[in-house]
Amino acid sequence: MRHSFRAVSSIFLLIAAIPYISSTQTILHSLDNAPVVHFTVARRGGTFEATVPGNNSVEMDFLLEQLEMAEARFNLTRREVKGNKLVRKAKSRALGGKDDDELMGQMASNGTWFARLAIGEPPQAIDLDLNMLTSDFYIRHTTSHAGTRYDDLFSKSFAKSNQHPYRSCTLPTDKFHFPTVDKSIPLPFPYCRPLKGSKDTLQASGSMLGLAPSKHLRQIDSTFLLHQLLKERVVERPIFSLMLVSGNEGVLSIGGTGAGAAEMVSKQTAEQLDRAGAQEKINAFTAENGKTLEGGTNSLDKANIPEEKTILHKRGDEAHGLKAKRANWKDGWTWSKVQGAEGWWQTLMQGVWVGGSRVLQNQAAVIDVGLRAKSAHQSMLTKSQINTPFILAPPLAVKTLYAAVAGSRPLDPPYSNFYVFPCMNPPSIEFEFQGTRFPAMQGGRGMEYASAIIPGGKFSLGRLKHGSGYCVGAIVETRMGLKEEKEGMTGGRKQGIGSAAANVGSLAGNGMRDVWVIGERFFRGVTGVFDVQEKRIGFRAY
Repeated sequence: MRHSFRAVSSIFLLIAAIPYISSTQTILHSLDNAPVVHFTVARRGGTFEATVPGNNSVEMDFLLEQLEMAEARFNLTRREVKGNKLVRKAKSRALGGKDDDELMGQMASNGTWFARLAIGEPPQAIDLDLNMLTSDFYIRHTTSHAGTRYDDLFSKSFAKSNQHPYRSCTLPTDKFHFPTVDKSIPLPFPYCRPLKGSKDTLQASGSMLGLAPSKHLRQIDSTFLLHQLLKERVVERPIFSLMLVSGNEGVLSIGGTGAGAAEMVSKQTAEQLDRAGAQEKINAFTAENGKTLEGGTNSLDKANIPEEKTILHKRGDEAHGLKAKRANWKDGWTWSKVQGAEGWWQTLMQGVWVGGSRVLQNQAAVIDVGLRAKSAHQSMLTKSQINTPFILAPPLAVKTLYAAVAGSRPLDPPYSNFYVFPCMNPPSIEFEFQGTRFPAMQGGRGMEYASAIIPGGKFSLGRLKHGSGYCVGAIVETRMGLKEEKEGMTGGRKQGIGSAAANVGSLAGNGMRDVWVIGERFFRGVTGVFDVQEKRIGFRAY
């Protein structure tokens, strides 16, 4: 565990220094036979906290608000039949979605996971917000002072275009400066400037990177960013991966993964720790016997320290630097095919394990890693669409899971979506994909909490009340799809829903009934790689 902690810290520091240390670029590129763009990602506003500072008790009204806002994100799309398959598309205003001239996704919200991207000559830094529920990549320039702004007037390399891929959006070209890429790349991109009379111009400036795998979730008639990078040969593989190092730091890799670098650092760190421990033994032997070992400080065989004799030799020379390169990047991953309505990263979770026993099997799950949420002690006045800070599960699954957690119980309405468990007895939970079990929500909630005492550990959102022995569980019941489906099946006409044929009958609702939403809390300790071409997800513990 000590080795793993230091290794993950090292890989984050190594990749975080990419823009500043040329030798780091060489190291990272050497770990893959193909070029990879590595972004450091951060969480705006820091790690999610639902507790009141000072007593670790949660604000239940705040959690309920977060749940409602999280569920709303999944209600912005509808399903329809295209050819011989079921696909997801953005809802129109008549179907309860956003305004017809508004794109899905919210920029510069507190808690958003984002990367930093430089555009133009001279380079202008802009935040790139991650969103796994849409496929659009675009930059928005508004009159608001919120967010980060790219202004074409200050770029010498900006090239205008008369194309309009979306309302109030053009398709110009400018130079992009990607991390770990040695040269700037001219790329066309949707540049959206809402009209001054539009309410959208009051929203924050910034950019959105949609990571959903389906073209049907694009609202803008332009190419997916990954496809653009493939076309320009910036990267060679149609994949991206995300590794969350802690609750507010991580690495996004496009065209490859950071797994090889993590393994290299892990092996080197372990070897260095072992050598340091062996050296301490040698020093102790020298001090005790008053003489130096023959053959140098590494001659452990000369010392009577049998328990340390094999430590320096068990890993071999392949732990060094460039020899960590993998012959096949696909090795070492557990692959799970994407299924369900085409659009999101939805797959089959074969099992949920509690305390070493399987309590659920064959559960549909949407992977939504680009999570965002405000902290309880931040302002709650801004009403914005946010990603869930929880793991969401359907009612029957939540009831079955918590039945296996000794001492757990649901809260009374209006908080009946939430369960509590004894803080002193947090459960051990694992999610199973393709026969491999991955630990979920175990240990501390992030490295920033390593020295803090958090009641209930990573599975806890916080103590129910000040001084209470019960903690609120991070797996929360969601009733998404139930109400909408019922209204559609009965011909309900709330907000014009019943008048649309696409929202009646078997396609009613948002299709989220009996579906889990697995996000950030699972991916602290598990790396995910997303294969856009093969439509599959790879999992790997680190």
